[in-house]
Amino acid sequence: MKAGDVVNGYLILEDFKVVGAGLSKWTYASRGGRQYFIKEFLSPTYPDDAAPGSEKTKAKKRARCATFEAQHRGMQKALAPLSAYGGNLIVTLDFFRWGAKYYKVTEKVDAEDLGAGGIAALDLRWQLVLMKSVAHSLKILHDLRIVHGDLKPSNILVKRTELGYTSKLIDFDSSYIASNPPPFEEIVGTINYYSPELLGYIQDVGVQPAELGVASDIFALGLIYTEFLTGAVPPFDTARYHEPAVAVRSGETLRIPRTGIVPALADLVDAMLLADPTQRPTIAEVHATLMAIRLPSETTPSPAPSAPPSAPTATPSSALRGKGLRLTTPGPAPSAASKPVSGLVGKLVGKLTGRTPR
Repeated sequence: MKAGDVVNGYLILEDFKVVGAGLSKWTYASRGGRQYFIKEFLSPTYPDDAAPGSEKTKAKKRARCATFEAQHRGMQKALAPLSAYGGNLIVTLDFFRWGAKYYKVTEKVDAEDLGAGGIAALDLRWQLVLMKSVAHSLKILHDLRIVHGDLKPSNILVKRTELGYTSKLIDFDSSYIASNPPPFEEIVGTINYYSPELLGYIQDVGVQPAELGVASDIFALGLIYTEFLTGAVPPFDTARYHEPAVAVRSGETLRIPRTGIVPALADLVDAMLLADPTQRPTIAEVHATLMAIRLPSETTPSPAPSAPPSAPTATPSSALRGKGLRLTTPGPAPSAASKPVSGLVGKLVGKLTGRTPR
C-alpha cells in the first residue's frame, strides 16, 4: 500500500511510516473531502483459502483474527459516544479488514512536537492547563471503567489554538475494561510507562487480572506529569533497574524532584506514583486537586508563547520524542455526585481551598 492507492474508499496521501516497535504503520488519507489518520496493523493477518499453511494453522490464525476484531469493535462501540469529530478523545471512526490486513481510521490532528523539554519550559499556568485537560479526558474513560492501557507522552497530542493550547488523547488499541485485561502474552505497550502491577502481570509473577484496574493509568500519568514539570521521569537507579516499574517492584519509591515545584502539586504526583494501586488517588481526585491549585496573583493564564520554548537543561526522556503532545481546555470540576475526595488528595484540596472536602 502506497501513496495514491485506495483502501476501502480512503485515498492514501503519503507512503506508510512504521510506528514505534514496528507493530503497525500509519499515514494520512482522505475521503469525502476530509483528511484522516489511518493505521495499518502488521499483525494479525487474515489467511484466505489460498494462503500458505495447513488448514489447522489457518484456523488458529482466523480465531486470533476474530478475537482481534472483537476487541477493536467492542472498544470502538464503547468509545463512540464519548467524543465527536474535533473532540479531545480521538476515538476510532472506522475499523475494517482489507485483504489480509486490518486498518483503523481516526481524525487527523495537527499537533505540535514540543517534547519533554518544551512542555517543561512552559509557564506553570500552561503546564497546569495541560495536566487538567489530560485528567479530564482520562476521567471520561475511567468513569466507564475503561483503562487506557498505553498512556505515554506520545499518546497525548498538543495542539495550538487561538487561546493557547489544547490536548488530545489518542490510541486506544491497548484499552480494556478494568479487571478484565487481555492475556498477558497479548499485552503491547511501552514498558517505560508500565505500572508495577502491569509489569508483574506481564511477567506472570502472580499478579491477577482483577488487580489491573484504572489505577494502572494513574501511575503512568504520574510519570508523564513528572516529565511535563521537570523534563524527565522521576530519578531512580536507572543503571540497575532501567525502567520505573522495575524499580518500584524492587522496592524503590519514586518521587518528583521538589525544586521549583508547587508543594501541593509535588504531593499529588508522589501519591500517583505509589507502589500500591489502592493507595493512589482516583482520576477524579487528581482532577479536583489540579483544579484547586491557585498560583500567586493568578487571574488568567498568560498568553501562550508564539513559538515552542527552548528545552531546559534537563535531559528529555526518549519516549517523549516523536508524536507531539496535546493539551485540552480544562474540563469542569467534578460535580457533587462524583466520588468523594479522600485521603492525601482530599487534604490537599482542603488546604488549597480553605474548606473540608465532603
